[in-house]
Amino acid sequence: MIMKTLSNILFVFMLSFLSVGHLSAQDDSLNKQIWRSIGGQGKWDSLQYLAFSAKGNTVSEELSNEERKFLFNRTTGECRFDGFSGSDQVTYLFNFKGSSTDKLFIAGNLSTDGQEIKKSIKNQLFADLNLLLLPTLIEQRSVQFKNQEERFIGGQKLTVASITSSGPVLGSKLDGLIYIDQNTGEITRYEYTDKTEKISYEVSKYKEIGDGIRLPSLFSAASNDKRTCVFSSISSFVQVEQKKFKEL
Repeated sequence: MIMKTLSNILFVFMLSFLSVGHLSAQDDSLNKQIWRSIGGQGKWDSLQYLAFSAKGNTVSEELSNEERKFLFNRTTGECRFDGFSGSDQVTYLFNFKGSSTDKLFIAGNLSTDGQEIKKSIKNQLFADLNLLLLPTLIEQRSVQFKNQEERFIGGQKLTVASITSSGPVLGSKLDGLIYIDQNTGEITRYEYTDKTEKISYEVSKYKEIGDGIRLPSLFSAASNDKRTCVFSSISSFVQVEQKKFKEL
């Protein structure tokens, strides 16, 4: 009787161990599929400069709902913002990785103040990158990517996985669901809660940005049009003139 009980316990333990191993294999396979959909992790890791233009999902009234542009160096954190506050054109040169000398130009003039608008621009950058770079966030150390299941939606076979982070990623914690097309590896939907608001994005229009890298460019929020974000242009560069981060 005792031997039989021990055998049952061992059998359950082995089943649990194999199940965990299978889930890890699924996670790894899904990660690879997502990376392939955007051109490969190796190409992404070698990317130095990224520039994009975006409109929508404005996070602060300090910024106008006009098209904004960001250019940044992934390695050093140097960044340039061009956009509007009210009717005034704004350029902000800063480093998003830490404190360093920054310059804020409003209507072509160097401003010695503007702390609120500086904060708003940095928050906007993180909000934009949390969408634009969504396929790449799965490899962040603090991110857990799990709980997969299959669903058929609109004739598509999708894998649904939860994505959560133990700490802030690009300014905020991740806690939501992503839906992945099993044929292409592309993310088609992203659901999460921002404070008390539930956001559901239909993700589409992957764009070639250079060197075979592709990123999603349309995040459509059906329940709140103000949340919709359109990336009209996305480009990667090998070299950028340093004056872009130093001068108006």
